[in-house]
Amino acid sequence: MRKLFTLPVLCLVAGIAWSQDIPEYCLENYAAQHYVHDFVYDDNDYTYTKILDYCDPEPLRYYKYDGYRKDQPLPASIEFAAAAQDAQGLLTVSENEDYTDSLTYVIEQGATAYDIYNLIPGRTYYYKVEYPDQGGGSMTIAKTGAFKTTGTLRMLKVDGIFNVRDMGGWTGLGGNQIKYGKLFRGSRMTWNGSGTEMITALGKQQMLDAGIRADLDLRTSSERNISSSPLAKNTGAKVDYNYIDDSYKSRISTFDQSDASIRAIKWIISELKKDKPVYFHCSVGADRTGTVAFLIGALCGMSEDALAKEFELTSFSADSVVTSGKIEDLRRRRTYDGRFDNNEADYKYALLIDKVKALSGTNLQRKVYNHLKTGVSGNSISEGDLDWLIKYLVDYAIVKTVSINKTRLAMNPGETFQLTAKVTPATATNPTVTFTSSNPGVATVTPEGLVTALRGGTARITATADGVSKTMTVTVPLVESYLPATVQANGKSWITSTNIITNGSFEYGGYFANWTAANECEMSLTNFDIVNFENSDSVYVQSKANGDETSANSIRTLWKITNGKTYAFGYRIKNSTDIQTTENQNIATSLIKLDPSIYAGADDFIWDDDQDSVYFRPMPIPMSGNSQSLALEYPSYDGNWTDVIYVFTNTDGYPYLQFLATHLSQNGNNTCFDNFFLTEVTEDETLAPTIKASLKNSDAFDLSGRAIQIPQEGIMIIDGKAYFKSNR
Repeated sequence: MRKLFTLPVLCLVAGIAWSQDIPEYCLENYAAQHYVHDFVYDDNDYTYTKILDYCDPEPLRYYKYDGYRKDQPLPASIEFAAAAQDAQGLLTVSENEDYTDSLTYVIEQGATAYDIYNLIPGRTYYYKVEYPDQGGGSMTIAKTGAFKTTGTLRMLKVDGIFNVRDMGGWTGLGGNQIKYGKLFRGSRMTWNGSGTEMITALGKQQMLDAGIRADLDLRTSSERNISSSPLAKNTGAKVDYNYIDDSYKSRISTFDQSDASIRAIKWIISELKKDKPVYFHCSVGADRTGTVAFLIGALCGMSEDALAKEFELTSFSADSVVTSGKIEDLRRRRTYDGRFDNNEADYKYALLIDKVKALSGTNLQRKVYNHLKTGVSGNSISEGDLDWLIKYLVDYAIVKTVSINKTRLAMNPGETFQLTAKVTPATATNPTVTFTSSNPGVATVTPEGLVTALRGGTARITATADGVSKTMTVTVPLVESYLPATVQANGKSWITSTNIITNGSFEYGGYFANWTAANECEMSLTNFDIVNFENSDSVYVQSKANGDETSANSIRTLWKITNGKTYAFGYRIKNSTDIQTTENQNIATSLIKLDPSIYAGADDFIWDDDQDSVYFRPMPIPMSGNSQSLALEYPSYDGNWTDVIYVFTNTDGYPYLQFLATHLSQNGNNTCFDNFFLTEVTEDETLAPTIKASLKNSDAFDLSGRAIQIPQEGIMIIDGKAYFKSNR
């Protein structure tokens, strides 16, 4: 697993410059290396584990050799010539060419190689081998060199204990690497209950050499039986010690109900602020330790795959129980004898991830951030401390808020507007804001915030930075070219509202807005043409073929309406030729109570007799009590556009207004529609006298278009003519 490449390195040793090939050493042991890099876990499936393929003795027997443990790193092996005399030598290793901040190892007499453990992956190290001179006085340099370390996972070899690893190396927020040498996790250093040390003097030195200066013990009082860190005993080192009783009930399955993990992270922050790297552990460094590590890793932005693997690496530990060649002590999905056990409630990693996913927040990192900030049982961590920890471990300042210069924007088709956004804090690591549109058919937006309105409707424009977002609304008028400012009916003037509910204008490239064929399928160009107005960019829809109540050649749509409100519903209609159409019972506008999918051709429009409104002849198949139809009695239209407008008050609580048009291509004509709209209207009392005075007997017509002598109450205007209720 070692490869060589040529890289000139300049180093001043005794005034001599040298260059040589620099070897690379992968510090990840083979089993761990393959487990971390070979596959990616499914974030939504926690019913299986891959660890069995890598940690069981049988599948990985070919990885074994004397002294090899899967919870420990591989060494960097430095080779050199033995001393001419029988003497011990010194091996000095540093990341600096001048050997400052170095580590020194004793070379035994006659040795020709030394295995250096616990180095940091991804670094270049410089070394020198020294022996005492013949007189036994000063040291003489026998060899100098350099090498590189590779990998990302940093396990530690610590004599006497197990399952020790650095939390650094994983990818966090913004693609930045979590720093090495700040947080370490692992097993107990003393036997549970007795307090007798498991860690040896060499093990203590190995941990101190790694920089550890704080010890957080997550065991219960009955497990601990110590009051200070073993790392400080007989070493002269000053190592802060703290314990937080974290019972098995406080891990994983109940982490969100216990404040133990929050108190642990608060203490870790306090030590890191003193620049004291922390070793936190419970008994075997699995569940309680794993929960704290999971929360910190998620807070720093580790992926679910990385969090699962980091959690489950404990299964490589020498403390894992092996029975009949199978590892029993699995962590991602706690199993027994290598089998998935769906009934073991207290140990499942799935319990932890499911609880985290149920927290509030836009992603896993935000969910953990909010949980720690909110706290449990009165214990919480301030935003300032959480932000500090993220910055300290990942060198990343998170975006807290995103704001946009507009919260609501009304635009006409074809207009553009440049949105701007800013984030806080100004020192955020990834402050770039990207804009997206929820409905690019209505309004598009470039990633930089240039909005272009295309057609009628509503679009939500979202500005996002670093997982934090802010949304504003763009509204484009739903009618293409004609929405009357006022509608005259019943001797009154009705003002159309800006609260437009929908329209069926087929403008802007043939968009069928919320329309279906009568058979519940979407309308398509197979059955309808999109035709341009002459000398205009505007378009309308034209039928291609005949149809019936269930045909795709027919049009059917509906809108929800509210009880007690007054509406204006209108559209334009014409033939594709100048042929006069005098019978159109195939076109019905209906108020319906029943499910609109029932009896599409028989839904009729009803006006209660007690309303101040007209009564129209019902359709041939009325559905008594549920729906009746407002049907035009043979109004005439030809190749010119005719406007049809209804004004009505929904006093009987009908939930739907439906439009149904069938048999659209008869006698060689193709029926054309455009400019549908449905909008709330309000009465304008100030115009009513003027309207009444202008209406003469000759201006009044019944539904057949016949002039009537006595104006009656009416509710509609067709092609500029007021139609009133007939007494017949």
